[in-house]
Amino acid sequence: MPERLNQGPAFDVLGDVLETLRFRGSVFFRSDLAAPWGMSLPETGIPRFHIMLSGECFVGSDGHEAVKAENADIIMLPNGTSHWIADKPGRQLVPSARAGEACELGDPLFQKGKITNRLMCGLVNFDQGASHPILDALPEMMHFSTLESAGPIWSVVKLIDAEMQGNQDRFSRITDRLTEVLFLQLLNHYVHENEGATGFLAALRDRRVYRALTLIHQQPEFNWTLTSLGERVGMSRATLVRRFQDVIGVPPMAYIADWRIMKAHSLVKYSATPFEQIADATGFASARTLSRAFQRHYGCTPNELRRATAGQ
Repeated sequence: MPERLNQGPAFDVLGDVLETLRFRGSVFFRSDLAAPWGMSLPETGIPRFHIMLSGECFVGSDGHEAVKAENADIIMLPNGTSHWIADKPGRQLVPSARAGEACELGDPLFQKGKITNRLMCGLVNFDQGASHPILDALPEMMHFSTLESAGPIWSVVKLIDAEMQGNQDRFSRITDRLTEVLFLQLLNHYVHENEGATGFLAALRDRRVYRALTLIHQQPEFNWTLTSLGERVGMSRATLVRRFQDVIGVPPMAYIADWRIMKAHSLVKYSATPFEQIADATGFASARTLSRAFQRHYGCTPNELRRATAGQ
């Protein structure tokens, strides 16, 4: 008999993915700016965002028309593509690294004349040795506008800004944790407000596929089959495979296998948990089975990865 889709306490699948991929945020630039100003940002492969605390600006990337960001808008580039940001298109651009270093040295750029903008820029690093369908589901640019000033997203922005003003140091653990919360909130907002979300993000809107994902993420150690998973979410084997494939892009058993090895990778790399316990927790029959799967997937054994990580 299928379980009710809203049965039991809520489980944050998206949060579980971000934690397993070790998404870690930080703010790399925050300054008052006087027009004219402009910065170029190279490709990094990691998410970056720009928050217009006051004023308006433009953000553009190669081959795409510039997007106007108005006061209290947030622009996020999830794939870390090269781009520029300026008060107007056509400005002379300074490398963002140079602008950030100037702020750290107490001699910020773009200060001559009337202050027109206050800008905060952040990034979110993650373990690029891991891979997950969410990374393919994110668009090149996400524009968040008309955010409520008293809403959860802008409330976190104000907390970050207050922390940076009070601490006078962008290297703050509080700022970093708040940046991670902001990133999660932005993704959740995008999923719930954008019906055009695709891939893994679309799965978060599909009640039965999301229930299947919840079960997989809650119990990666369970001996899942198409039959057992389908029964738990009220779908036939064929319907489960078709819905999962259509929405996420991979069949459910392939997703389960990939998620198990990804969870194991995180536990091996970022904890001291014995390999046998990791195997038990992630659905592998033994530490030896885990080691063979690791070798096939990552080209190294769990022991080799842990030793290499310890040496960093």
